[in-house]
Amino acid sequence: MSRYAQRLKRVDTQVDRVFAETVCVMLMLDGECRTITAILEKPDGLTQLSGGGNIEYLSPALSVHTADILGLMKRHAVIIGTDHYWVSRIGEDEMGRTRLTLATGDPHQPVADITQWSS
Repeated sequence: MSRYAQRLKRVDTQVDRVFAETVCVMLMLDGECRTITAILEKPDGLTQLSGGGNIEYLSPALSVHTADILGLMKRHAVIIGTDHYWVSRIGEDEMGRTRLTLATGDPHQPVADITQWSS
């Protein structure tokens, strides 16, 4: 392992110690329950667009160690404390960390077609 990789790993450990969730983060992988260390990025839920309009309820995400999520796939369940999510996107490995985009609701229900603009 290079000196750079060793230093990066040491910094990752410090970041986890400061920012990681204090509640249990569990991945449900086809019957297996895996507890991991993760940093939750939960948006405030409202973004204003220039020119008018808002986007509400932006997706939460987890920053995790890539080695901890081997076998994880889209639509697998994630439990953070008492909150239930599912994986909607798995990002690229970025020097040993991966960003998981989460969603709420039932991952096996089809999404309704958009037939009109909201008012």
